Amino acid sequence: MLESISVGAERLEVEAEVIVTATVRDAETPVDQLRFDWSANAGSFIGTGPSVRWRAPKGPATPADYTLRLTVVETYGTPDQAGTRPQHSVSGSSAPVRVHDSPREISDLSLRFLRDFANSSIPADVAVRDFSDSCSGKVEERQQIADNRRHYQIVSSQLTAKEASVRPGGMSGDSRIACEFWSVIKECEPGIPNCVVGGREHVRGDCDTTGVYEQKRWWLCTSRFNNPELLPSMRSFISMR
Repeated sequence: MLESISVGAERLEVEAEVIVTATVRDAETPVDQLRFDWSANAGSFIGTGPSVRWRAPKGPATPADYTLRLTVVETYGTPDQAGTRPQHSVSGSSAPVRVHDSPREISDLSLRFLRDFANSSIPADVAVRDFSDSCSGKVEERQQIADNRRHYQIVSSQLTAKEASVRPGGMSGDSRIACEFWSVIKECEPGIPNCVVGGREHVRGDCDTTGVYEQKRWWLCTSRFNNPELLPSMRSFISMR
């Protein structure tokens, strides 16, 4: 009786809606006389019958996969003494629907990366674990973090998420984090004037990152530190190309 359940999209943002359609055939009972009971672990259904809309939930952790379920109930025959008619039901489920809160996910990845960067004990390879291998920014970032580890010991930081967005098409996005770092100079970089080993440096600006959507999740792609008033001695403090 229940042949299939199709969903209009494999991936959704939180609170977005998608059409869900069941293909049902019954030789004895017209489709409009069947009962359709839709359910899911979260989210809400709008409408009744074989074609409804499902609204993705907002609140649970993302990314998350949701399976949409349907039970079709057929009532038939003659009522018994209690007035109850026999019923026959069949159930099925859809393919998983992937739900994202993409701006939040991109922002969270950026914050995690910058917290790792601000901890000078974390190796560069670990700090760039959320960068996509398909982006050249990963190689550049790894090298510049390694250089930073050699020249500076970051002793304190302050990071505040400012904004994040997804570009049209949903395959890339941007994040901006307000960044502030305090460090001690371990080794002077060549050509940097007035550098004193053991001296302290303070830098503040915006850390801008880009993200790409691959393998059913978000990854970082590039990063850039923006501060037009940055001291010359700190221009390589954090990579962001």
